[in-house]
Amino acid sequence: MILFIARQIPHPPDSGLRIRQQHLLRAFASVAEVQLLFSYTNESELEGVSALEPICSSIHAVEMDWRGKAVAPGPAQWRHDLMRAGELRSFRRHLFFSDAMRRAVEKLSARCRLIHVDNLHLAPCVQGMLERRQRRHRLVLDLDDIETLVSRRALGLAQPAAFPAQLVDLALLAGEQRRALRAFDRVLAASEHDRRRLGGRRNVHVVPNGVDVRNRPLADDSDGQTILCLATYGWSPNVDGLRFFLRDVLPLIRRAMPTVRTLVVGRDIPAEVQALEDGAGLRVHPDVASVEPFYRQATISVVPLRVAGGTRLRILESFAMGRPVVSTTVGCEGLEASHGDELLIADRPRELARSCLALLADRELRSRLTARAWSLAQRSSWQQSRLRLAALAVDLLSETPSTMAATSSEARAESP
Repeated sequence: MILFIARQIPHPPDSGLRIRQQHLLRAFASVAEVQLLFSYTNESELEGVSALEPICSSIHAVEMDWRGKAVAPGPAQWRHDLMRAGELRSFRRHLFFSDAMRRAVEKLSARCRLIHVDNLHLAPCVQGMLERRQRRHRLVLDLDDIETLVSRRALGLAQPAAFPAQLVDLALLAGEQRRALRAFDRVLAASEHDRRRLGGRRNVHVVPNGVDVRNRPLADDSDGQTILCLATYGWSPNVDGLRFFLRDVLPLIRRAMPTVRTLVVGRDIPAEVQALEDGAGLRVHPDVASVEPFYRQATISVVPLRVAGGTRLRILESFAMGRPVVSTTVGCEGLEASHGDELLIADRPRELARSCLALLADRELRSRLTARAWSLAQRSSWQQSRLRLAALAVDLLSETPSTMAATSSEARAESP
């Protein structure tokens, strides 16, 4: 049996994280029974449990109130850590860890051979197992997003007053990541690019993000002047990228094309952005039932990320939908896509604006990019990723105790 530990319920599949979680769950369920354990903050989140019951043999939820913990990292938090645990913890580990989750893991793991932890900050839930010399469990960690990279890039955008605390928090986070890379039997990365960033260790395996490919891409029958900004805005890098685009890039586009229309679509759109809606040039659509109608309206899709790690499912989704993409270098990192072939890449406001205007004006360029992007999407199916993870799970479950001890020792001895 397999225990899958998640920081939130993997349903509905309306964000990159939840989409990946569901496919990993399905991969594990194809080789063994799976117990799902997740945390939640309010009862409404439990409405998705019934949709996961066909995948999981049992589902367990732990209530966690983050409101009292969600304070900025700094001396107050670190004093609390030292008093409670005798060690300093990064802000997100402080936020996501709970004794209730740890106790639930200890109870549920008794029947399991393989334990999957879907986030670095949940690693303390299996700390006791990681420290045992003789393991009866195989432990897998998903680093779909390298948060040390995200935090390092965020430092470049930090306000001077916040910089010292963020720098200390990054150092704590980097230490947690190094220890996890040594301790877990297998670590999953979202791309070969991320695997190299993690030092190319032998216990790091690539399970890429994918996309469910349509029978054919959408026809390019938009008005030729509609930009789509689609994301999950509960993730702070997406919010930063949206603010950057609306503040620094969109005015340059409007100067050259006053009739341009921008659609901001997704969950948790900030109130400040919703207040900008004017019913014409900027339209905001929060919490939509389906994104396809907005792809149909869109001429191009823009991914203006400045701070991120992992790979962007929304770019693969745009490719599968047949919509050309303009992205920053950070936004398309880890994907097998290059500038001028599958998409356009630019980082500075004027370059981003020029790339958007070029695609809006040139149907032939859009057609050439989407044809190659569609081919890439077909090579990036979720089915291939599920098969890769299922094979890894079979190998782990079939290992003998002597093999387990040997491979665990090798992982701990290998330099990070």
